[in-house]
Amino acid sequence: MSDVLDAVTPYTSTREHVLEEIALVRARALSSVGGVQGQPSDGPPPDAVTMERRVGLSLASGIDLRLPRLESTFGLQQVERAALMVAVAAEFDPLFRSICRGLQGEMAGPSLQVGTIVELTTQALDEAVDAAMLFLPDGKLRQNALITVEDPLFPRDVPLQALRVKIDRRLGLWLLGNLESAAPPWLHRIVPRRVLPLGRLPEERKVDLLAHLQATRTEGRRTMVELQGPIGVGKKFIAEGLCAELGQELMVADCRAMLQGAHGADREILPARLAEVRREALLAGAAPYLDYYDALLIKHDIAPRSPNDTESREVMASPTLKMPPEVITFLTDLPLTFLGIEERYEALADAGEAVRVHVPFPSPAQRASIWQQMFEELHATAEPEVDWTEIGRKLALDAARIQSASRSAVSAATLRAHGVVSPVTRADLLDASRHQLQHDLKSLAVRVDKTYRWEDLVISVDGYHALIEMISYAKNAERVYEEWGFGSKHAVAGGISALFSGPPGTGKTMCAGVIARELDMELFRVDLSRVVSKWIGETEKNLARVFDEAQRSNAVVLFDEADSLFAKRTEVKSSVDRYANLEVNFLLQRMETFNGITVLTTNFEDTIDSAFKRRLTFRIRFEKPDADARGALWEKMIPATAEIADDIDFAELGRRFEVSGGNIRNAAIRAAFLAASEDHPIDMETLVRATLREAREMGVLIADERPSIFEDAAEDGTVDESGAANPPRDPQSPTPKLVPITRRRK
Repeated sequence: MSDVLDAVTPYTSTREHVLEEIALVRARALSSVGGVQGQPSDGPPPDAVTMERRVGLSLASGIDLRLPRLESTFGLQQVERAALMVAVAAEFDPLFRSICRGLQGEMAGPSLQVGTIVELTTQALDEAVDAAMLFLPDGKLRQNALITVEDPLFPRDVPLQALRVKIDRRLGLWLLGNLESAAPPWLHRIVPRRVLPLGRLPEERKVDLLAHLQATRTEGRRTMVELQGPIGVGKKFIAEGLCAELGQELMVADCRAMLQGAHGADREILPARLAEVRREALLAGAAPYLDYYDALLIKHDIAPRSPNDTESREVMASPTLKMPPEVITFLTDLPLTFLGIEERYEALADAGEAVRVHVPFPSPAQRASIWQQMFEELHATAEPEVDWTEIGRKLALDAARIQSASRSAVSAATLRAHGVVSPVTRADLLDASRHQLQHDLKSLAVRVDKTYRWEDLVISVDGYHALIEMISYAKNAERVYEEWGFGSKHAVAGGISALFSGPPGTGKTMCAGVIARELDMELFRVDLSRVVSKWIGETEKNLARVFDEAQRSNAVVLFDEADSLFAKRTEVKSSVDRYANLEVNFLLQRMETFNGITVLTTNFEDTIDSAFKRRLTFRIRFEKPDADARGALWEKMIPATAEIADDIDFAELGRRFEVSGGNIRNAAIRAAFLAASEDHPIDMETLVRATLREAREMGVLIADERPSIFEDAAEDGTVDESGAANPPRDPQSPTPKLVPITRRRK
């Protein structure tokens, strides 16, 4: 016997070990049924003592045997280990499955039953009863997802011995060494890096948090850490850094995908899914991270009303979110658990004391630092025109998206240089970043094309300087609020809000587009049909989404005809007045905390609530253009590439027709189509005819619609929108002088 033991060699792989364990299970099954006629000759059955010695030699040699690791991790007893190996053998050994079918009978089907496992692993009655108890929900095998048991809710009269047992196929393949991990697709293992110094938290906060986790681990106390903040701000990044300092891995579970069954969301599978997270976390020595854990919470009605109560006028309390018992059990069993969420929920208090950490969205200065860090890691360079401070301010990207955008920008620069590494331009960065800016504004707003430039404007000098100042605010916000300390000195939001008021067609929306173009931002006009709802509270929710998405997507929000939403509050005489005022109050609060750019346009400034005016950063008045401004507008509305006749007098058109810029644009386009259809250049007669038609279709009465209306008008007067001759305008009129803008965008 001594010579045999001396000849024992270690296993070469975990596969060899598990196959020998399956062969031992098969041999014992054949012995229990008295052998099988025609049994294949695989040599003598394995010896259990020899196998145990080989396992010891393998572990001493550093060979990774996964079955012993599984056994030690979960503290499996001999009978639990035997039951697990029966399930593994039934999964992979066809002969053993045939033996089981013979024991169970043809009516049982191909599935392995509890009774069969008990029969093959025990002899005495008390052992059989104890073995059957292993398959209850609180047993180690099920609690840690080592096996799954089909325990139907209906009918309830299915005997314990008849329940069907199966091993997770991924776990079986992991035991054989075919898979590196038995984790399902929604569970990801992260080998942490020492990135805590790069986490977007104050240094003293990170030091305190790490010290607390180290102390609780030393004392053997369990800890829950809730990381709350917007998507992509680096919550998992901070958890990874903490795990690296603690010397353990991180296991991230997507709770939204966790509940997805074969036919959609299914809360009945929650206990089994949590058992898988527990299994993988314990096997890897990792701390689980439940991402989007609010998907696991359940609604709880505080005081449900009786179905027969049809007369009660008591206001019912809103349902609250509660932590399911399965999640509470999961959290209380593990020493350290991270939970990621966008908004804070008090339901976590049901599971005990937790450390709550708010992770804010990176500031423009932090984003600029991340950009520079990514380019250093990629060994890439940028053109001198790239201002990282400007890029960080303009592009509201989290660290993950900055990383993707950096790689895309470097690839675009390399492709442009035909495979040669070249510096990244500002345009490369902006194009790559726009693909990373994912937002939901299109569901509530309409994207406005930014086709106009500075040279297309004809506005007052004061209006021009106000627009320049507004752009300067946006470009220098970081310097003023952060570097110069105005943000900490004064409790004001870093956003910009402007009110453009004036008659229709005076260029309010056009100027909003110019601002967005100058700042390289998208322009979205809020669609009132999608925002305003008849249901109480829904309008406020939609408006909140508009502001949140605009702030996240680097977009200018345009409230066209803002008087419909920002109207003056009225005295409350009915519930309608109350809820109308509620919308205005919400907008007042939201605008104070908004850090983006908001532009409100209105034709009736007096109807805007005075509280809004106080909160506005800029108030720009747009007046109807005078004769000189209208002449400049006529000239700007016709492209240089258009075919025009020599008889066009733009100054005369501006002097004779007192219309707004919007009407001039429509008339110019109409004249172009008239000239094209008549196959001749655009001439003075066509412009006059188009202007008269435009006025008529607007409902303005024209006294004389002949093309020779100039001769019918007063010599020095003007023609108003009704076609009547007006006296000459007083040269001392207080109307602001509008001038064409010749400044071109750099």
